[in-house]
Amino acid sequence: MLTEGKQSPAEGQKTVPVINSDRRPDRNPRRERRLWHESERKMEPLGCRVCPDRPVCGGLKLRAAFFDCLQFCCGNPETCDRVCRNHPEFANRVREVGTFSLGNVPRASALTAPTLPPMVPVIYHRTARQKAAICGTAALPLYRMFDRRTGSPRFTMQNALCENFGIQPGTTLLLTGTDRDPPLERWWGLGEAKRIDIIRAMKSAGISLVTTPNYSLFIDRPRQDDLHAIKRIAIVHEEFLREGMPAALHTNGRTEADFARWAEYIAARPEITHIAYEFTTGTGWAGRREQHAAWLSAMAEAAARPLHLVVRGGADVLPVLATAFAGVTVLDTSIFMKTMMRRRAYPKSNASLGWRDAPTAPGAPVDELFAENSRTVETWVRDLAAPPDDGARIRE
Repeated sequence: MLTEGKQSPAEGQKTVPVINSDRRPDRNPRRERRLWHESERKMEPLGCRVCPDRPVCGGLKLRAAFFDCLQFCCGNPETCDRVCRNHPEFANRVREVGTFSLGNVPRASALTAPTLPPMVPVIYHRTARQKAAICGTAALPLYRMFDRRTGSPRFTMQNALCENFGIQPGTTLLLTGTDRDPPLERWWGLGEAKRIDIIRAMKSAGISLVTTPNYSLFIDRPRQDDLHAIKRIAIVHEEFLREGMPAALHTNGRTEADFARWAEYIAARPEITHIAYEFTTGTGWAGRREQHAAWLSAMAEAAARPLHLVVRGGADVLPVLATAFAGVTVLDTSIFMKTMMRRRAYPKSNASLGWRDAPTAPGAPVDELFAENSRTVETWVRDLAAPPDDGARIRE
C-alpha cells in the first residue's frame, strides 16, 4: 500500500531511517504523484459530488482519472481489511469508531506536559552499550511497553524500564507511537480496557508524554479508510488524556479538508497542547513534504494558541515548522541506528548531516560514539529549528 504519513517500510524490508531522508528504494514518486490530492486542480470527480461521505471527506482531486474513491476498492471482501462502502462489514467498522465525526470524541482535562528539548533520541534497546545513556530526555517505542501476545504491561517501575533500555534513571521518558501497521493495529486490537491498563502502567513507570499511534492514510484506498483512521487517532488520544497521560495528537491527513477538520477539532479543545507528525515516507517526498508543512502551519495558526510539534523526519521543512509552532522537538532515530552500525555524524551542510565509518574492535561498546552522535545531531537540529530573527514565531 502507498501511504501518506507512515514511518516504516513494509514488513520484512530493512531500512535505516535518518532525519533528512526523503528517498526510499521501495517507493515510486512518479506513480505516487498521480494519487496525491492537489487542491488547486479545478475538476472534481463526478462521484465525489454525490458521495454521502463528502461533507466529512471534502472530496479528492487527483491527476489520475477516476470516478470516485471506490475505484480503489480491491473487490475481495473475504481477504480485505479496508474500510470501504463495498465491504459487507462497513457498518460495523463505522460503528466501532462511533461515526466518522470527530465531534463525539469525549472531552478531557488539560494536562501539564514536560518541557521538551529540540532533539530527543529514540532508543530501541541497550545492546552494545555498557553504561546507561545520559541524555536528559529519551524516546522509546510505545509498542515495547506491552506483551504483544497477551497485551499485558511489561513495565510498571521506571528503574526496570530504564534498565531494560539502558537509560539513566530519572531521564524524562517519551513514547513514540509511529511504527509499521502491525504494531498500530495490535494497539487498537487490544480493546479499550487493555489499552487503559497499559496506559496506567506507563504512568507508574514514569512515562511523561506519548505520541499517539499514527494510523495510516493510504493514497490507494477508499477515503472511508482514511476517515476511519483519523477517528481512531482522536479516540486513542483522548484515552491517554483521560488517564492523565500527556499526549501529542498525530494529525495524519491527505487533503486540505482533513487538516481543516483537525484545525477545527484542535481549536475547540484547549486540552490539545502537542501535535505529532512524521515526514519519513510519502510525506517525505520533495514537493509533498512542503505541502504537508504548509497544511500543518495553517492548522497551527487556526488553533490561535501555542502548540508544540513533535516530529520525525522533515529536516528540510523544520525552519518553516519552527516559525508556525511555539516549539518543535525532533524524535531522531538515526543516532541510535547509525551508532549500532558504527557510524559517526558530522555536519555535511546547514541542511544535512553526513555519516562516516567509525569502526570499533570486536565486542567493544559504543557508549562514547552514541554520546558523540547525540551531541552532533542535537547541535545541528537546534540550529536548524532556531526561531527566526524577526520574532514571527509564536512563543510559549
